[in-house]
Amino acid sequence: MKPPDGPDPGAIRSASELLGHTMRRLHKHISSQVMSSMQDELQDLDLSFSQMTALHHLRAFAPTTVTLLSEHIHLSVPAASHLLERLVQRGLVTRDENPDNRREKLIALTDAGRGVLEQMDSAFVNAYVTTFARLRPETVLAAQQHLQSLLNELETTPAMPQETP
Repeated sequence: MKPPDGPDPGAIRSASELLGHTMRRLHKHISSQVMSSMQDELQDLDLSFSQMTALHHLRAFAPTTVTLLSEHIHLSVPAASHLLERLVQRGLVTRDENPDNRREKLIALTDAGRGVLEQMDSAFVNAYVTTFARLRPETVLAAQQHLQSLLNELETTPAMPQETP
């Protein structure tokens, strides 16, 4: 009998489901603070949820094209183009000609766009700080170390085709 070539897919699925349910329970404690803070930030910055989604995608995958962005944020190309125009006018995004294809535009975040996301990230982290403030430091540090191990492996493992936008 030949040993399996890799981890048991059933065991991976089972462990992933367990982690997903655990993360959902954690999210219950965090989500109301995060969503309230996000809503306040979006209103203060006069940004739509779709615009914020686009900024997050650009942080992860820039430079990218309008077409690829539209696919990721589930908007038509004309709607994504209009959304990007508003972000360009506000100085949050650049739109430059692709040197390899002059008919195509490449879009990326500006420093101001990154600043908006960093502001949102701070609010997100503060929701965790507030929630975990009542716990023992050693419990929080143990969780952080385990999540760091998970992230280290995740970030060094090639993405599966369905994981790419």
